[in-house]
Amino acid sequence: MEDYRPIFMVVTFAFLGLAFYFAYRPRGAANCKGGTGSSAVSQNRSRSKIMTLNKVMLWAVTVIAVVFLSFPQTVTNLFASNDGFTADMDRTVISIEGMT
Repeated sequence: MEDYRPIFMVVTFAFLGLAFYFAYRPRGAANCKGGTGSSAVSQNRSRSKIMTLNKVMLWAVTVIAVVFLSFPQTVTNLFASNDGFTADMDRTVISIEGMT
């Protein structure tokens, strides 16, 4: 899967960009349903709460995606000082006496 990692990164950022566009695009008068009275006010408040929740969730998913996209480099940097761990390590053999 490492070979496809750059493609997955581009696709991830493309979807996040599209999600941010839909979440923060300006709402015009044509998108509003003409309504009057308390039911229209109630619908607007409900819609506002949903949109706020959508934006909070979008930011949370963005943070999680960035953390996961930077995961291999972060782990390598965290454990680089350890003597038994290197960035180019493919396999580690640990011999334990008394076990086969």
